[in-house]
Amino acid sequence: MKGLLSVGLLLFATAAAAQVIETAEIKVTGGAHAGSYTSSTAKGGCSVGLTTPGAWGNQLSNPKDSDPNHFNSLQIIVPDPKKPAEFYLMAGFGSLLHRSAEYKVETRPARRKSGSGTVKVTDGGGNSGKFVFAVATADSVKISGKVDCTRVIRATR
Repeated sequence: MKGLLSVGLLLFATAAAAQVIETAEIKVTGGAHAGSYTSSTAKGGCSVGLTTPGAWGNQLSNPKDSDPNHFNSLQIIVPDPKKPAEFYLMAGFGSLLHRSAEYKVETRPARRKSGSGTVKVTDGGGNSGKFVFAVATADSVKISGKVDCTRVIRATR
């Protein structure tokens, strides 16, 4: 009986440790990786206020995935959710150190502009947050999608 209890606790701890805390779904139109992709991770999540008060961010990465055709990284920074046309977004394919493609859009003030679009942030309160985006790179690659977070790191100041 004690052995079964130990196995049960181990399985519960493993399942809890591997709980998905964010999922990103994107659609790429144009470019070398045109298509629809989904990536989830048990690490990362959304953040609020880590860089500046009120700023939202996201860092989804799957560093162990080295397949050059896999979508495995998404970074988003929205300095002010009330200004959805001011953001940074990067979607990456392939190994983190040897990318087969990176699609970047930079529209934040005081930065060199590249691309266009919007990133809408929804604060669900507590551990809930969402990004919905429709962007285009300077090379006219379109990326649309969403990120759902079930963990939000909130900076206290």
